[in-house]
Order: sequence, then structure tokens, then C-alpha cells
Amino acid sequence: MRLTQRHILAFWFLAASVLATGCAGPRAAHRNTAVHTGYAYVFLARRAERIQENDLHRARKIFARALKHYTKAYQAGLARLEQRHSGFTGTLTQRPGEAVAMTTAEDVPLLYWTAAALGSAISLSKDQPEMLIRLPQVGTLAHRVTELQPDYLDGAAYELLMVYEAGRPAMMGGSLALAKHYYEVALSYSQGRSAGLFVSYGESVCVQEQDREGFVAMMERALAVKAGGVMNRMAKGRARWLLKRIDDLFL
Repeated sequence: MRLTQRHILAFWFLAASVLATGCAGPRAAHRNTAVHTGYAYVFLARRAERIQENDLHRARKIFARALKHYTKAYQAGLARLEQRHSGFTGTLTQRPGEAVAMTTAEDVPLLYWTAAALGSAISLSKDQPEMLIRLPQVGTLAHRVTELQPDYLDGAAYELLMVYEAGRPAMMGGSLALAKHYYEVALSYSQGRSAGLFVSYGESVCVQEQDREGFVAMMERALAVKAGGVMNRMAKGRARWLLKRIDDLFL
């Protein structure tokens, strides 16, 4: 029997609450942020990307829904960090280094998912200055994860930093050289088990450098990953989709 999106969504919420940490307590505090971020990406943003060429009006509506979920996830993450560390939110804006210094290893999942949610929200709101000025927070939060637990989710924070550096304009300190460095670090932790890492590198670095050959190589590496799992299947599906529209990505 084929699963409907409703069944998949029900499983997603169950998995997010059980598998992310497997327990209650401080390290389970990120669940709300993770669930909203995952839902927005899996069921909204990816869907909107695929239909925007044929139905831009509908795609924009779906992107707007995704943005709401990403924003809600980010706000929930900040609220929980503020609850755990009084003054965190205000300090993050004025003295980010001092803010993240308040956090401990127990905050790692919350730091990661808050950074991921904010980065995703900004990617869908590039015409909103009030969101763009928060971009440095993504790097600050992700860097703190690498300090406290660099191997979290097989080095996922380094992959996030790779996308962050590749996506920032040079005038804001973005660096493709740094992005490539973070890719190598992320790869050392994932040991080639993450198809998503190769897809992210292709999209964030190869496209920006207009390296078509490198892009194809990365998509092929993603498709060749033998490790199973939902996230790898999704990444492989995205790799196939990106290869089909490669002429739209490279001049």
C-alpha cells in the first residue's frame, strides 16, 4: 500500500520526537525546532522548488508557508535557549560570542537546529533586511556546535558552515575557500555516508563557481552512497532532479 503524505507526516512527527534524542530532558528541547524545520523542508520547500517552473503563483504560496515554519522553528529555538540561559537572546544580537559562551554540550542539538532554521528562513527571505541582518547568527551558532560536539550528526554543523560560507557575499565575509575546508571536515566525520553532503556541495559551491563537471561528479557521488536511510534517499532524489535541470544551473 502506498503511503499518503498524511501518513508520512505522522511518521515524521513521531520520528522527530523519538529518534532525534530518544529521551526527555534538556537535550530533547530542540524537538519543536527540528520538527518545524524538517516539515518545512521535506513537505513544503522541496515541493515548491519542483513546481515553480510550471506554477509560480502556487509555488510562492508554498514557499511562504515554509518560511513561516522556519521562522517559527527559529523563534522556538531562541525562546528555549533564553529559557535555559537568561539574557541569551539580547546578548546574541549585541555580543554573539558572549551569548554562545553561555551554552553547554547539552545545548548542542538546540544550537544546531536553531542555526539550521534561521539559515533556511533567510534563504527564503532575501528581500527582507530584518532577516538578512541575522545571517551572522547562523555562523555563530554553528561554530559553537563544532566547539562543543564537532561530531554531532556526523559533522552536520560543518556542512551547515559550508553552505553558510558559500552563500554569504564576499562583502559580508563569505569565502568559498572556507566553504571547501568545511566540506572536507564534514566529509571526515561522515566518511562518505551522507549523500546530502555531496548534493549540498554541488549546489552551494560548484554552481557558484560554474563548475559543471565538478557538480556532476558530486551528484554521482551522492547517488553512489550505499548507506540507507530516509535522508539519503531524499538526497539521492534531489540529486537526480538537479541533474535533470543542470542546463538551468550552468551557463
